[in-house]
Amino acid sequence: MWATGFRPDLSFLEVPVFDRKGRSVHDGGVAAAPGLYVMGLPFLRRRKSTLIDGAASDGRDLTDHLVGHLDTLVRRAS
Repeated sequence: MWATGFRPDLSFLEVPVFDRKGRSVHDGGVAAAPGLYVMGLPFLRRRKSTLIDGAASDGRDLTDHLVGHLDTLVRRAS
C-alpha cells in the first residue's frame, strides 16, 4: 500500500498497467496486474470516490472482491 499524495504518481511501478497518458488502467480499482489495486482515484467506483466517505465505500467493495478472490484460490488449492 502506498499513499501518493494529492496528485497520483505511480511512476515507480514497473508493471504494464498504464494508458498512453500515464493513468492506471483498472476496473473499479482492480488493475490488470495480479495483486495490484488502486484507491482514491476520481470516479473509481462512484462519484464520491475521492472523498473519505467514498473511499470507505470503495474499500468495502474492494475488500469483498479480495475475499472472493482468496476464497477461489483456497478452493483451487484444496
